[in-house]
Amino acid sequence: MKKLLVVFVGLFFLTLASAINLSIEYDTDIIVRDLDTSIKLTFKITDAPAGIYNVYTLSDVSISPSEMFTIDSEELIKEFTIKQTDSLNVKGYYTLTYTLHHRNVEKIDEKLTIKLLDLNEVIEIRNGSADYERGEIIFYVKNKENVSLENLSAKFSSLLFDVEKKFSLKPFEEYNISVFVNKETIKQTKSGNYVIESFFDTNDGEKRIEGNLYLGEKKAISTKEEEFGVLIKNYIITKTNIGNTLENIRVEVNKNIFSRLFTSFNIEPNLIERDGFFVRYIWIKNRFEPGEIFILRIKTNYILPLIILLVGVVVFLGIRRYTETKVEVTKSVSPVRTKNDEFALKIKLSVKARKSIENVTLTDRIPRILKIYNKFRTGEPNKIDASSRKIHWNLENMDSGEERVFSYIVYSKVGVVGKFSLPKAIVVFEKESKIHEVSSKKVFFMSDQIKREK
Repeated sequence: MKKLLVVFVGLFFLTLASAINLSIEYDTDIIVRDLDTSIKLTFKITDAPAGIYNVYTLSDVSISPSEMFTIDSEELIKEFTIKQTDSLNVKGYYTLTYTLHHRNVEKIDEKLTIKLLDLNEVIEIRNGSADYERGEIIFYVKNKENVSLENLSAKFSSLLFDVEKKFSLKPFEEYNISVFVNKETIKQTKSGNYVIESFFDTNDGEKRIEGNLYLGEKKAISTKEEEFGVLIKNYIITKTNIGNTLENIRVEVNKNIFSRLFTSFNIEPNLIERDGFFVRYIWIKNRFEPGEIFILRIKTNYILPLIILLVGVVVFLGIRRYTETKVEVTKSVSPVRTKNDEFALKIKLSVKARKSIENVTLTDRIPRILKIYNKFRTGEPNKIDASSRKIHWNLENMDSGEERVFSYIVYSKVGVVGKFSLPKAIVVFEKESKIHEVSSKKVFFMSDQIKREK
């Protein structure tokens, strides 16, 4: 169907005002790049002042004829042809500007949007039918666009045949190709989809286009289900019409109210039904054509709920541990300056009771390279065991919320270099006639900290 574009342009002269009526018809707005097809424009010019005119374009297309022509009557009908040029390296939509030039008087610019397509975007090869008794296979070559394809030459081959054809296609026309093959061969061939490979002669050599050929005379839908993954669970349902008639298909998938929150689909369901703690998703497809494939991908991602669960467990255990902790023991260390620049450290111990406890003792051990400075500012120990190098404090009973802090100084006349650790402090206590033991964390110290702080 031809498209009609009518443009009214007013041209004014110095002494005489007259209007040019310009109507333009074109047979198509598509150029097939492989075949170098063209677009025919028909200009109908009326009420134009007499004079010399020409039509040209500065876009990356050619418009012909480009020669000047004379208008000396009230109406002129003239045809022009638009073709692509080598400089037009565009695929898809392209808007060009062409000009009707009244020489030395006026220029009228018009725009036209065209579509540049490759042959494989215009041609579709699809299966038709197979007659097992006659040994006849029919398939179709369809022109999907509003453009004429003249003098096509192509070779078609598949598992069952090789054939060459020359033909032309009008806009949206379907060309029926019938091929006779050996009856026994076609009967022994399994039903299913096969590839029709075609090679079309073009300006750039052969152009390969694939199509499908389906063999079979039965009404059947094949269903294939795949399931894989653990944390990210994938469920794929593939339905194929392996018959030769139209079918209606229905797919149902059930999810519980928890897993549905983390489930996604590549195709949105047509219906959603809720039944208690379950949700039913339904997909319906009518007019399921022969050879057509319906693929439904369902993905349930359990990583996020697992992370939430793990965080919840960690928080719960932390709160539980905090609430059940009866005693909290902390140990810290800091460098001490001495008059003789000896290596010395201040050890600070803190015991805090979260619940009332009895018979509390605090024990700390001193590394062999260190000695105790026998002056204690806070909490002098009850016992210092030189053989085991342990310090003991007897705290007796402690009330809930009570905290006691002890500190002492250790030193070494031998230089200490590098990183070393101080042992854990241990608290032993009695609660409800049961003996419990709690320890602090290890304390690590770098000997060069003293140098930096001096």
